[in-house]
Order: sequence, then C-alpha cells, then structure tokens
Amino acid sequence: MKAPTKLLPQLSREKLARVREIERDFHVRAFGEELARVNLDLTREERRRYIDWMRETARKNGVKPEKKFPYHEE
Repeated sequence: MKAPTKLLPQLSREKLARVREIERDFHVRAFGEELARVNLDLTREERRRYIDWMRETARKNGVKPEKKFPYHEE
C-alpha cells in the first residue's frame, strides 16, 4: 500500500509519478533514505513490525524508554 493520494484531483500517470517523486525526495531530505522507504514502500503491517523491531533493538542497546508526560493516562 502506497502513501494516499486520495485528496489529489485526478492526475495523469505522468503527473502522479512526479508527485510521488517529489514526495519521496521530501521524505529522504526530512527523514533519511531508510525511513523514506519505511514510510512510502512498506504496508501498514510491515511498517508496524519494522518499528517494533527498531524499538526492541534500541532497548537492547541501552536507549532509555520515552518519558511519560504528567497527563499521560495509563
């Protein structure tokens, strides 16, 4: 499943390809190549598994868990 383009008007294949190219370039600049791939190329389930793996790897390597905000409900 690719990133949604439902809000765009009906575009030709060429214009839609150009929009996707611009979107990918933005993601690469903003988040790096790996997260651009994760955000744009993986399905929702694949993305969740990848992020779970990333969090577990971080924990194993000593990254502290996120701080809870005072208003965070448990």
